[in-house]
Amino acid sequence: MKQQLIILLFLLWFCNCFSQEANYKVYSYTEFFDRIEQETDTVFKLKDAIIKYNSKTDARYVIKGKNVYEARDKSYEYGNDIVINKTIELDNVQFLTTDFRNDNGRFSGGVLLDIRFKKSVLLNNTSTLTMRYCRFDKLFQIDSRDCNVNKYVSDVFDAGIDISYSNFKDFNHQIYCSNETSKVSVLYRDNKFKALESNDRFRLTNNGISSIYFAENHVIYEDIFFGLFKTEFSNVTNNIFESGYIQKNINSLNSFQWFDNTYSSTVFLVPSPFSSKDIIGLEQFKNGISAYNGLMDYSLNTTDRYPIHLTDNRSELIAKYMDSVRVYNEKAFREEMSLKSQFYNHFRGRYNKQIANKIYIELKDLETQRLKVVYDLNPGFRSYFKWKVNQFLKLFSDYGTEPSKAIVVSVYVIFFFAFIYLFFPNTWDHRGKNRIMDRYRFFLKYMNKNAGIHEVYLDEKKVELLEAENFKTYLLEQGKTAPKFFTTTALPLYRWSIAGTKTFSWLLSKVDILKGTWSETGVSKQKWKSVLIFFAFFIAIVYDIFIKVLNALMLSINTFTTLGFGEIPIIGLPRYLAIIQGFIGWFMLTIFSVSLISQLLN
Repeated sequence: MKQQLIILLFLLWFCNCFSQEANYKVYSYTEFFDRIEQETDTVFKLKDAIIKYNSKTDARYVIKGKNVYEARDKSYEYGNDIVINKTIELDNVQFLTTDFRNDNGRFSGGVLLDIRFKKSVLLNNTSTLTMRYCRFDKLFQIDSRDCNVNKYVSDVFDAGIDISYSNFKDFNHQIYCSNETSKVSVLYRDNKFKALESNDRFRLTNNGISSIYFAENHVIYEDIFFGLFKTEFSNVTNNIFESGYIQKNINSLNSFQWFDNTYSSTVFLVPSPFSSKDIIGLEQFKNGISAYNGLMDYSLNTTDRYPIHLTDNRSELIAKYMDSVRVYNEKAFREEMSLKSQFYNHFRGRYNKQIANKIYIELKDLETQRLKVVYDLNPGFRSYFKWKVNQFLKLFSDYGTEPSKAIVVSVYVIFFFAFIYLFFPNTWDHRGKNRIMDRYRFFLKYMNKNAGIHEVYLDEKKVELLEAENFKTYLLEQGKTAPKFFTTTALPLYRWSIAGTKTFSWLLSKVDILKGTWSETGVSKQKWKSVLIFFAFFIAIVYDIFIKVLNALMLSINTFTTLGFGEIPIIGLPRYLAIIQGFIGWFMLTIFSVSLISQLLN
């Protein structure tokens, strides 16, 4: 009895499996489209079927090569479209593609090629489909929940959606795989997605698939949703997204390549940590990124419609959120900070310091705006100080990320105070404001004294020379009764002390212009000698001004860096300004040191 029961159960299981296989209908591509053509109803429905390439009847559905670029077969004439004027509803229908070779190269058979669908196409649980040069006038929808095609079709080894060079209007792609042994791969390349009506949508969601490759497509819609969840590999590159509202949900990706896309508006994202394997291009976000959760929270407080991209006033809502709400609303602010910190941590983890610093600056800018709001709501010294310190750090060193900028700002401060010191006397500039008057006095003395310019110069320096001569005289007198060592070493010191004055005097003697007084110079010579004298006078004035400026600059540098070594060599009002400059210098140099050390440690 027991053996009979086991045999009966086995027969029932076998019959059930056989029945399942028997109910799975198989058609060639030609037979499939013939059935659509023969359908008398406006809707064509098919369930649990395999559309399989037949080499004898399906020559129309062959492309050269399986690679997407090889599909551009110029020898194929794409003028003989197949036009489908019926709504297509398929459930668990799989389109199998067969690769083969012949003397002319490599080919793929079983491709939906050059077909125009004038009405909606609804594909439920379709996991294998290859398409080239097709057009969809209405809705194209893929909604797959069953990703394990192998349990139905034994000869499917690489289930996947492969669509290129096609045009879509209303587009809805949703594939959700859950722990199937065979997952779906998705490829969209060189397609055009363009809305013609306000209710046309672009929605692409993949969850748990093996890979998605979305590249070089052009997407034009009022609203765009792009969702990737638990995907093993994803590549979203070189696409153009034109929309007033773009939402991307990205979560738990193992390997994600996302760069070189063009976004016409802000991209709203849900924060989630990236993998270290992910490659993200920040430069593609010309209009920035923002937190979707913050926008949604704000939209729910202002409208009873959900989600945000279906509201009638979404443009005004988004603009207001970006301009003010994400700073004034504390929850939205936290969401924004969380999103930016996600990107910051990702690029920092990949040792891309330049991009990480750029994101950090954006993060701190947002924080500075928030600090202003906090001060406006609760005025006080602490809130005001935090706000102003952030503003200063942005100006001074981009929040510590750019130490070189701190040097530039410090130079501006030094020049500013040097300009003030220029108009006040200091102990470094001996003649001070009388320098130019002394220069006039020197040249007038030269022109009215019957002596060479070098003699006038030596007369001006007689005090310095007298000190040196007195030292020499004292040395020679006292050195007679002292060791010769003192005389031998001191005489070079004497010569060195007067060398500069003597050398310059010698040079002046070689360029003497008048060689007498101005009144004794003939009228014919006075004209060209006046030019020479003016030129010499101009050089002397320029030199004096240069020394004056140099002294003011050195004084400013000294005060900025060291508080004047304990002594400020100026008098009057600038003495107090120098104390202020010293404090500014201490503060700025401290921040510069911290910024530099921070960058070195990073």
